Amino acid sequence: MKAKLKWFFESFIWLFVLGLVIDIVSKSIIKTNMVEGDSIVLIPKFLAITFSYNEAAAFGMGFKEPEVNRWIYISVALLASAAILFFYIKKYKSYGKFLKACLMCILVGALGNLIDRLIYGKVVDFIDFFGIWHAIFNVADSFVVIGTIMLVVFLILEEVKDYKAKKAAEPPVEGKVLSKTEQEKIERDQQDE
Repeated sequence: MKAKLKWFFESFIWLFVLGLVIDIVSKSIIKTNMVEGDSIVLIPKFLAITFSYNEAAAFGMGFKEPEVNRWIYISVALLASAAILFFYIKKYKSYGKFLKACLMCILVGALGNLIDRLIYGKVVDFIDFFGIWHAIFNVADSFVVIGTIMLVVFLILEEVKDYKAKKAAEPPVEGKVLSKTEQEKIERDQQDE
């Protein structure tokens, strides 16, 4: 049992479950207690809970025809979710915890909004930072954005790590003036041989 719990937490499946539950419950609360267009200001000139349906993609991007939007975004969400799950399962052992968390966040967002599109034909939005931004969004959107930012950071750090490893493996160029650090490294490498 202890091993299964450890796997559950290290796999970040708990994050997926928690995120999806929060997304579904929050949207249900909004739909049950508000009418589309209702708004409750939480922080004046900054934050409100505003019930809105979004037939387009993030930030209102999309096509003019709502039904085209719906089916394109359902297809994209299904394909993205399938790809994430495929690579997650296939490469599970080689992925670190940070990358697993990134993928689970993106999956929460994709499936959270997919569920809305399948049930309602559009996405339930309600988080409204009206003081700084025009777009209304939801918990699933937040997970996608956070997961994507984390993934970009991860990819940049991996590129930097690979670059440093390649630089360290390169032999020094003849005639190049070496820094003290480079000279010390060469001396250490020669002593190790």
